[in-house]
Parts: sequence; structure tokens; C-alpha cells
Amino acid sequence: MNPSTVFIKSKHFWSCLLDAYVPLTFRSDVFNRSYAKKSGDDECRRALVDIPPDVDPKCPQPCERIKKKKPGLLHRIKLRVIEGGTNFGTPFRRVSCKEEEKLPPKKVDTETKALPPPSRPAKVPSMPETRSGVQVSILGADSPLGHYVALLLKQCPCIKKLRLYEAKHCECSACNRNLCKVVKDLQHINTNCLVQAFSSSCNELERCLQNTDIVLMLESSYPNLDLSFEKRFNCQAPIVKNYADAIANECPKAFIIVCTTPIDCMVPLIAETLKETGWYDPRKVLGSLAVPEMRASTLAARALCLEPRYTRVPIVGGTEGESLVPLFSKAVEYFDFAKHNALMMTDAVRGAQTAVTRTDGACVRAADLSEAHALSGLVTKVAHALLCHDIPRVTGFVETDASQVISPARYLAIEVLLNKHGICRKLDLPSDMSLLELELVDLAFEHLKLNVDLAYKWYDALLVGECERCQMAMKTDWHMPRHYRHLDDCASQLT
Repeated sequence: MNPSTVFIKSKHFWSCLLDAYVPLTFRSDVFNRSYAKKSGDDECRRALVDIPPDVDPKCPQPCERIKKKKPGLLHRIKLRVIEGGTNFGTPFRRVSCKEEEKLPPKKVDTETKALPPPSRPAKVPSMPETRSGVQVSILGADSPLGHYVALLLKQCPCIKKLRLYEAKHCECSACNRNLCKVVKDLQHINTNCLVQAFSSSCNELERCLQNTDIVLMLESSYPNLDLSFEKRFNCQAPIVKNYADAIANECPKAFIIVCTTPIDCMVPLIAETLKETGWYDPRKVLGSLAVPEMRASTLAARALCLEPRYTRVPIVGGTEGESLVPLFSKAVEYFDFAKHNALMMTDAVRGAQTAVTRTDGACVRAADLSEAHALSGLVTKVAHALLCHDIPRVTGFVETDASQVISPARYLAIEVLLNKHGICRKLDLPSDMSLLELELVDLAFEHLKLNVDLAYKWYDALLVGECERCQMAMKTDWHMPRHYRHLDDCASQLT
């Protein structure tokens, strides 16, 4: 037989056989049957499919909800909704048992419950009351020095009021600017400090000192530096005595900063005046040494190539002349200047008042700008101390304690600490001074004793003179009626 014919016939056979084949569809639940492990009573093994499921006692009916094969996020969101509504446009309803629907509704407690009492915070330690700012009065502010100090204090945030008092009119061309014009000019500065002007021609000294916290005494005029120490004191003593009397009447608790030269004599004079009135507090009177301390610190910093603001040279003894002793050995720890260098720098500090001299007519003054910077810094430190912001350490000419007197004079320039009550602590003199400084301090005590005695003599003579004038007035005018001139003036105006 031809092989091709055999192949065609076999092919036709298999195709007919495949066309006649009918596939059988089998159910998976019939062929894939699992059997129970235990046999029943009839000892016949039955399939698990034929065993009916256990009836739920709470919900005997079959659940109508058809579970999805893969429950996704939307299915979970639908289950969280209790009744009705739609979710992303798909309606649904809650499937519940009929027995649950017949149960009575649960009672909801609608009564409002009281909130628990708030917990008490822990006790905070009491702090000293802070004030918004202090009031500063500058006596003798009609000079250029007073103008510069007022300009710098106007920028201090802890000063709320700044009062300028025009003590005396000066005839020189450099001091002829009216104080009212200065105040109007200062008011344009964008700070919260209020600036006011007062004049001696209108007898406004008492008004200027009312409710004042800090009083800064400046020189009312520019004395000639060629005058002797005693003549300069006699020129300024009556003015300072008038200031002290007004302070005792209007603001006896104010902190007084004395910058009127000679400070060695003015501080004892003010102290004696306040003792007479009964309002003297040694913690509230301070003679300024800010200017010589600034000059000494600058010299030491330049000599040592250091930063001037971080270099500090304390001053002891007095405030000017031979009584002033700068301690250059304290500028840098474990370093001391040579003897000739220390003497040269000491003479430079003592004579710095005449180093930069400005002469114009009757006014002779040195370095107003540097002095204004130093004085404004001292006033700012005192203001921060009174407001409980800081406890600064400054150098001042003060009255020493009875147990601290180490010199014939009771007043001495030493370092002090300030707080809200004034001077809280007076530090002792350094124990490790150099031999040169010890010699200068011994000489300074002798000059300081003479200066303080000069103030005492002037004050005693003033008291004796007042007593003699009172006695003479009582002897001559006790039987005569008083003559009131202002009544005569009124009578003349009426006629």
C-alpha cells in the first residue's frame, strides 16, 4: 500500500474520532470531596458537604450580605456607616436580624456631667515686681555736656522720662542754644522716652525733681581750669547745696549721681545736707568715677593691644588730682607694668582733663563727648539695677562703713555692687597691689582728707552764717511789721 494513502486514511480516522468525542463537565464539589474523621451512628462515612452547618442562636437566618473575595478600602468604609446614606455613589443598607429590631431601644443618658476640677499648678516662687522704666532728672543740662548726655540717654530703653533742668545761663557763644530747642530736637528721636525742659528762671527745680528715680548733677557752668581747687569748690558749692535741699523736699529716695567737680568735696556736702533733713541714705549717694576709669582702661588696652571694652582698670582713692590712683596692675591677670610706664600712664589719666581743651571766651572745657559717653553708661547701669535687671559692678566715691574705714577720710573711691535698693555691697581695696600703687594710695589718703575737711568747713561756716543772720533779724525786725512788696505792686496796678 502506498504510504501516502495510509497516512491520509489514518488522518481521516483520527479526525472523525475527535469529532465524535463529547467532553464531560464535572463539578468540583462532587469529585473533590472530603470525608469526616469520625463516623456517625450508622457507621457510614459522610462527606462534609452533606453535613449542614451549625445554626447561629442569635441570628438563625442566613446573612444576606455577600462577602467579597477581596474586601478593599471602600468595603471597610461601608461597614463603618450605621444606617442609610451613600458612599461614593453606591447605595447600601444595614443588614440586621429581625430579633434585634424587636428589642427595645437603649436609653441614652442625656444628663450633662460636671467636669472634673482643674488641677492646681505648682507654686511659682515670687519674683520682684519690675517697672517699665525710670525717670531721670539732669541738673545743669544747659551745657553741651548735658546735651550730649541727654542724647545718649534718650536711646536707653529703660528710661521712660528724661527731665532737663537749665541751671544757669552762660554768656559764651558755645552755650547759647536754648534748652527748649534741644528738647524739641530730641523729641524727634523714635524712642519711647519723654523729654521735658525746666528752667531756673521760672523756679521749676522742684517740678523737675518730682517723682524722680535718678538725679544726675552736672556742672551748671564751665569753670576755668586754671582756678585753684578751693576757688572751684566755692563757685559750685552754693548751687549743689541748693540741689540737695530740693532733693530732700521732692525726691528724698532718689539715687543721686554726683558729677559736679570737685567730687571729693561735693559728696560730703550733699551727705551733710541730707543728714540735716533726716533723709540721708548712704546707699543712694554715689560720686562718679566713670570718666577716669574709662580713660585708664583705654590707655591700658592700647598699651597691651587688647580690646578696650573688655579691659577694666579700677580707680581707688579720690576722683581727681593727686588723690586719684588707677590700679594698672589689675588690667591683666599676672601682668604688671614697669614702674616708669605706670607713672607715665597715671599722670596721663590725671591730666587728661586738660589734654583736649576747648577754649571759647569764658568757657574752658575738655572732652565733652567722651565724658558724655562715660556718664550715660553709668546712668544706664544704675537704671538697670533699680529695675532688677542686673547687679552691675561700678566704681564710685562713697561713704565707707564704720568697720571699713582704712583712711583718715571717711569717703573713699572703691568698687561697689548695685541692686534695686541702691548700693548693696562695698568691696575692699585689693590686697595684692604693687609697691608703686601702695605708695600712691598713701599719698592719696592725705590729699583726700584735706578735700573732705574743706567741705566740712564750708558747711559749718554756712550754718554759722545762717544762725548769725537769723539772730540779727530777730534783734532788729522783731518789733517792726513785715513789708510785703508784692502787695505794693498790686496796689500800684489798681491805682
